[in-house]
Amino acid sequence: MNNLFDWGLVGDISNFHFIRPWWLLALIPLFAIQQLMVKQDDLATQWQSVMSKNIITHLTINQKQGAWLTPIKLFFVFSLLSTLVMAGPTWKKQASPFFEDNAELIIALDVSGSMSKTDIQPSRLERAKQKISQLTDLRGDAKTGLVVYGGSSHVAMPVTKDRELIRYFLDVLDPSLLPDNQSKPVSVIEPVVGLLSKSKVSSTVLIVTDKTDQKAIEKMQQEFTSLEHQVLVWAMGENADSGRDGAQGLSASQIQDLEALAHAGHGSMTLFTHDSTDVEQVYQDIQSNLFAVNDKAQPWIDSGYPLLFLLLPIQLMWFRRGWTLQW
Repeated sequence: MNNLFDWGLVGDISNFHFIRPWWLLALIPLFAIQQLMVKQDDLATQWQSVMSKNIITHLTINQKQGAWLTPIKLFFVFSLLSTLVMAGPTWKKQASPFFEDNAELIIALDVSGSMSKTDIQPSRLERAKQKISQLTDLRGDAKTGLVVYGGSSHVAMPVTKDRELIRYFLDVLDPSLLPDNQSKPVSVIEPVVGLLSKSKVSSTVLIVTDKTDQKAIEKMQQEFTSLEHQVLVWAMGENADSGRDGAQGLSASQIQDLEALAHAGHGSMTLFTHDSTDVEQVYQDIQSNLFAVNDKAQPWIDSGYPLLFLLLPIQLMWFRRGWTLQW
């Protein structure tokens, strides 16, 4: 699949943690050792039991000289960095090279009469078919099925990896193919649930439409409450608030209903855009669900190794004459 491994390199700093956190316990004895060495190296403190503080101050020469850089301090910095390396800091995952994408995408395309509106040229349906073609090109040979609906719903194409076959079915789709081109959004839920029942992994339903109703929202909530699949809604139509074609575009209430439909299926809604922004967003939403489901199969990337380059210049300091630690 295109960009499969690119997604594995994407990290979120909120996921920061240590792969081997028990190594951080080593900081306790290291700090104790460092404090003991400081006390051992402080001759002024050792003489305070037999000599007054004022006399010690007058007898001490260059007491503050070089205090900012000493073997003991660098030892502690070296130990701290080494411990962090051993603990394995990480915040991103990488897809396993043996990972196989078995998730399915069920596209439910609305071909009812309202999809013939021309607020987006040449029509909502034609632009929807173009957008779906772009999406399938991004996904490559991933499993995809196609359901068409209006007054009734029909499985136009069973799940397949042949994107050319998908493109063929899209080309011949027309509202006149359905016996009833009235809009009954609830009719699409039963066939998509039937197709998903054959999927062994969490998959995605993509509903490409310009409207829905409360009955469909309630039915979606009922069917998907216990399912691990997600529902994405791709709203086809000009946003009435955009000013391009407010008379024919999608109203605020229509957009709210479409968002509610997506949320009922654990998903999100994407509005139509004239560029490829919406295609990329839908693709990312599909990919996010794919990697979230296969989270356990992805190993965390150990990001502590670059810290080793910070240890090298500290180690070089021990080649200086007289640069030692007394144990």
